[in-house]
Amino acid sequence: MLENPKNNKMKKIVYTLLLLLILAITGAYIQAGWGETELNDDARLSAPGKFLTTTQGRIHYRWYMPSSLSANAPVIVMAHGFSTPSFVFEQNAKALSKAGFKVLTFDHFGRGWSDRPAVSYDDTFYEQELLSLLDGLNIKQPIGLVGLSMGGVTTSYFTKQNPRRVKALFLLVPAGFEVAGGESSPSGKLLRTPLLGDWVWRVFGKKVLSDANAAVAYNSNQSSSLQGDPAIQMQYKGYFQALLSSYRNTQMYNRDELYKELALTGIPTKAIFGEHDNTVLIGSLDRFKLAMPKAKAEVLNGGHGLSVQLHEQVNPQLIDFFEQHLN
Repeated sequence: MLENPKNNKMKKIVYTLLLLLILAITGAYIQAGWGETELNDDARLSAPGKFLTTTQGRIHYRWYMPSSLSANAPVIVMAHGFSTPSFVFEQNAKALSKAGFKVLTFDHFGRGWSDRPAVSYDDTFYEQELLSLLDGLNIKQPIGLVGLSMGGVTTSYFTKQNPRRVKALFLLVPAGFEVAGGESSPSGKLLRTPLLGDWVWRVFGKKVLSDANAAVAYNSNQSSSLQGDPAIQMQYKGYFQALLSSYRNTQMYNRDELYKELALTGIPTKAIFGEHDNTVLIGSLDRFKLAMPKAKAEVLNGGHGLSVQLHEQVNPQLIDFFEQHLN
């Protein structure tokens, strides 16, 4: 039986439309990464700090030293969050060093000037990252530790696993409880879907992050703004893949049990939450208090970027806390 010419014509139209759709999807994915370059030695000449080679790759770090340096000065290590690298702590690190502490900041792997290994960015990966940094820099004494946002989860896990390495822990808008875009949200489900989630994040991730960064604008001439440009790290390959891996493998919500286990270590802990935080929701405060009843917790009239925007309120609390527990 001869096939209907109209059916043949319709099939050709459908196949053509499918081909165009595939080309459009592929083209959008390629276009999203167009212009990205390798993070090599030439690129790293712009980095403000130094580099340490570890088994996971090269990690970028920076020391903020007190003016009258004592060999016995306490060390504070600051771990940043999901997407903005270590310059997010510029105002805080300078204040702590002025108060007499040796302050170490670093870029998580996948961010800033650090390598972007294609691995699973999970709890144990971030634990090893910090262990390698401390051991590589020969930091033997127990440290003061600061965790911001996602860094609240990674530092809490590290402290729970390595309680002898940490003397006091300060958490700034810590993730781990109620976080926008959690697993049950439409965006959370979408980004965790293989292939489709990869495509959506690659194509739209830059705009999402740019909108988020706009809330704490980069302006090196304003004291309450970011002192570095988050967009620079996006120019180098591997950044978006690293963030997606962190999103999928480092659970940043419903980590109540982690904080309960942290509480059992007895290590002094304090947390600050933002009343108007649209990322780590204020409902996290009550859950934090339940998980860690002996920890101190406060709320400031700010959002997720309060450590930058409200640093004049945050810094005295950082200094007071570590003067109590590190000196």
